[in-house]
Amino acid sequence: MALALSLHAAGIGDVDVYESAAAIRELGVGINLLPHSVRELDELGLLDELLATGIPTAEYVYYSKRGQPIWRETLGLASGYHWPQVSIHRGELLGVLHRAVRERLGPRHIHPGHHLTSFGHDQHGVWAEFVDRATRTPAGRIEGDLLVACDGIHSTVRRAFYPLEGPPKWNGVTMWRGVAAGAPFLSARTMINAGSSRQRAVVYPISKVYEDQGRALINWVATLRSADSRPMPPQDWTYAADRAQVLAAFAAFDFDFLDVPDLIQRTETIYQYPMVDRDPLPPWDFGRVTLLGDAAHPMHPVGGTALRRPFSMPAS
Repeated sequence: MALALSLHAAGIGDVDVYESAAAIRELGVGINLLPHSVRELDELGLLDELLATGIPTAEYVYYSKRGQPIWRETLGLASGYHWPQVSIHRGELLGVLHRAVRERLGPRHIHPGHHLTSFGHDQHGVWAEFVDRATRTPAGRIEGDLLVACDGIHSTVRRAFYPLEGPPKWNGVTMWRGVAAGAPFLSARTMINAGSSRQRAVVYPISKVYEDQGRALINWVATLRSADSRPMPPQDWTYAADRAQVLAAFAAFDFDFLDVPDLIQRTETIYQYPMVDRDPLPPWDFGRVTLLGDAAHPMHPVGGTALRRPFSMPAS
């Protein structure tokens, strides 16, 4: 969706988005948009809607597994950036992008229910064939000038160019994720990282609507590094975890400012996923076909929790 908006902004209007899922649904949990990504969305005219939806996270605090403060730093505008850091529900971010694509390109340029099965390209153009995964029936053959594959860490296009690469690589860390409503904690715009590289909880608010009501919609991520000999958990973003297993692992993360076990207990659905990535590719551009996002360079999802030194980004 972001690519379609960027191409449209560059004057390329004949852009179509083919989505594997049967419908565009606002699913998932929280995500952090760091200032450099907010800058790009601001240039697409989406900053006001982002700030009306998510939280401009103001500070980041490290705690020990016993809730003892270790390090505190400001984020976003308070750190000298020209753009905020925005914590937002992933589904609501997709909603912001989806609505903008519908308004600017038109709904006829969005095609759900199209799962890519094969493609080809030559000096004249590209073609792609799709199926409807729900019915396993053909969904059509499309021709165009360029094919950009944004089809994720299990990319069909990437596998065609690198058929011997194998599955993603697991680093031994299992992630549990969820969202629960609760009372604001600390500054009400704080992200915390409690624990260690072996076991930690990352927690932050993600909803301006809840904030306006004096409440908080809280996103939490709990990670645990297990023995290398254990089998990798299923690689399915919709895989629901065993609540008792997560509670047992994080029972001690009950701090005077935030009760993490209570968040886990009150979460409707807890998602489990292994922390995986892939090795860098030599190229990800192949003439009229290219890869983008996780299809090109999947990385561990820790960008929002890395220790950063504040610096000033130049205005665009």
